[in-house]
Amino acid sequence: MDTTGTFWMPPSHSTIAGDVDGLFYFILYTSVIIFALVVGLSAYFAFKYRRRGEAVKTDGLDHNVKLEIFWTVIPTILVMIVFVWGFKTYMKINVVPKDAYEIKVTGQKWFWSFDYPEGGNSINEIVVPVDKPIKLLMDSKDVIHSFFVPDFRVKMDVLPNRYSITWFEATSVGEFNLFCTEFCGKGHS
Repeated sequence: MDTTGTFWMPPSHSTIAGDVDGLFYFILYTSVIIFALVVGLSAYFAFKYRRRGEAVKTDGLDHNVKLEIFWTVIPTILVMIVFVWGFKTYMKINVVPKDAYEIKVTGQKWFWSFDYPEGGNSINEIVVPVDKPIKLLMDSKDVIHSFFVPDFRVKMDVLPNRYSITWFEATSVGEFNLFCTEFCGKGHS
C-alpha cells in the first residue's frame, strides 16, 4: 500500500493531482496564516485596551484610508489568485484530451459496471493503462451516484437519464480505491 500521501491528502497517482493539491495547500496555508493573524491581533488588542479605571472618550478618528485600502486590496488579490488558479485547474479537469480511451461507466445500487470499447466489462473494478488519458462516459440506472477515486483526485456525480463525463490519467501502476460518495439507499455502505 502506498503511504506517500500527507495528513490532508491521499497519495497522488494522476496527472491532475498535483494541480488540485497545490491549490488546496495554497488555500489551507493562506487561511491558517490569516486566522492566526486575526486571532493574535484580537487577543493583543483585547489585552492592551481592556477597561481599567475610568472610562475615557476616544479621539474623533473616523477611519484610516491606508488601512481600508490595505484590507480591501490584499483579500481581492488573494481571491483573484484562487479564482485564476481554480479556473485553470477546473478547465484541465473538464476538458478531455482528444486521444482519450473511452470507458462506459454505469452506476446502480450498489455497484459500478464498466464497459470497454473492445467488448469486455467488469464490475466494481476498472482496469486502465498507465500514462494514457481515460475518458469516463457515465450514467446511472436508478438514483444519483458519485464516482470518486481519491488517489486520482477525480470525482463526478452520476445522474439518471443523463450522461456525465470526466477523465483522468494514471501515473503509476497499482490498486486504488473506488467509492460512491452519494448516499444511494439502504445498502450504500
